[in-house]
Amino acid sequence: MLDSERFIHASFIEHLKPLQGALEAYCRRSVYRSAEVEDVLQNAVMKAYRDFDKYAEGSCFRAWIFKYLTLEILAGNRSVRRHAHEQLSVEPAADSVEVLYLDSPSPQQLADVTQLTLEHCDEILASAIWELRPLERSSLLLYAIGEFKYREIADILDLPIGTVMSHLSRARQRIRERLAEWSREHNLLARRGTETA
Repeated sequence: MLDSERFIHASFIEHLKPLQGALEAYCRRSVYRSAEVEDVLQNAVMKAYRDFDKYAEGSCFRAWIFKYLTLEILAGNRSVRRHAHEQLSVEPAADSVEVLYLDSPSPQQLADVTQLTLEHCDEILASAIWELRPLERSSLLLYAIGEFKYREIADILDLPIGTVMSHLSRARQRIRERLAEWSREHNLLARRGTETA
């Protein structure tokens, strides 16, 4: 390896290393088939490395590499039929709901139901995210996981900033509605309704 190649390699790794966790998390929440996550991530990183000479030093490397990953994810997901994705099935323990209806639940019972609910939240949220349209999901995950600003998301997705804001707004609304629907299905909102009735 020539000195210039070593320098490029070292520079790329130095830029990449702090972002590995965020890139993987974004990829895991975005790729339809979980078995393909590593391949998609590896392909995106290889393409970014191949084009590293096009990266303008001093600009936002984070946005630059997330764009490569986003394009790789969108291309891969286009070839997979959406219904082929196996939706998560979440059923809470029956006693977790019953605790909410006790007149005076003990601190331990409250702690148990809280723990059970929190254990399911990630799966419920993941399912709600999967139900989003691709650009809504990408916008939301870039904002939540990548911690990008609207302008950066617009650059990554090659969309007008207003469109990104609309995608984010719709994504948040859809997730709120899905979580509220799940809560009603499992009678988690019934107690409040009963008290106010």
